[in-house]
Amino acid sequence: MKKRIFLFLLPLFFSCSDDDFSNNRDNKDNVISIYVVKEGQIENFQTDVDLESLELEETPWLQSSEIELYDWSSHIFYLNTGKERSKYEGRHFVIKSGDTPVALGLFFSSVWSYMPTFPSILAHDHLFYPEDVIGLAGYGFTSEANSHEEIQRLREALENSGILHEGLDVKMIQLGRKNSTTLTYTIQLTNNDSEDIYVLDPDKMGTGRFHYYTNGVSLRKDNDSYSSFSEKVASSEIRSSWYYKLEPKKSITRIITLDGFSELPSGEVHFYFSFPGANNIDEGEWEKPGGRIWMGSKFIEGEINLN
Repeated sequence: MKKRIFLFLLPLFFSCSDDDFSNNRDNKDNVISIYVVKEGQIENFQTDVDLESLELEETPWLQSSEIELYDWSSHIFYLNTGKERSKYEGRHFVIKSGDTPVALGLFFSSVWSYMPTFPSILAHDHLFYPEDVIGLAGYGFTSEANSHEEIQRLREALENSGILHEGLDVKMIQLGRKNSTTLTYTIQLTNNDSEDIYVLDPDKMGTGRFHYYTNGVSLRKDNDSYSSFSEKVASSEIRSSWYYKLEPKKSITRIITLDGFSELPSGEVHFYFSFPGANNIDEGEWEKPGGRIWMGSKFIEGEINLN
């Protein structure tokens, strides 16, 4: 039976503890691995493939024993070893649960003019992530109306393998107009994991540095778009003092000011926001006492009143 290559980003609401499937890590029927597909079988952006019929390399590119966890909120593998990926540019891979293929993806290049809209790994070492961190989505996933079944299948495979971690939840609580060109936005960060997560803290960094790692909030009302052109404070390194240690099941709220709009609408608006993780760190640095640095990004959007 054919399995469609799938897309995923929008939040799914499942209630499963990180520890519920920890006993399954040694079950060979459930382990997660990634195999490189032998060349000449698939076009780069082909979207309908019989995964069962694909010929794969004999040895997995990523073995279960090399995976520490998978963060569902940012779709990132955290590893206990570095993995070279640049030599696989343009090649496809298959994620397997035991011997069962679950998903097809692509090692893509940052210089391509087209971003793959299915699971993908950036084929450049050290560009955004250290070698022991693998983002399964590049800059993020988009959603598809018929993708729920495929998303559920991947999630169940990760759950059964014992490596699934829920990660970080981000909510937009409020938008406010400070003046015609400046807004304030209130976000809530919640640790849905069973271990500590270290997140970038806008209060500790300062808004100029925080908005160097994210563009802040963008808005749309009717057919008009509104974006900030505020001055950023560049930083090539992330200081340890900029992290907030967010304990399991705890939340924090931050009120952030963003200027640089040519004008701001009022009333009901559609907002877009991406909370940034710490991506430019060294191999092994993501590990912290009792937890990890949260990496990647968390994109949210929705309707809210700008008062």
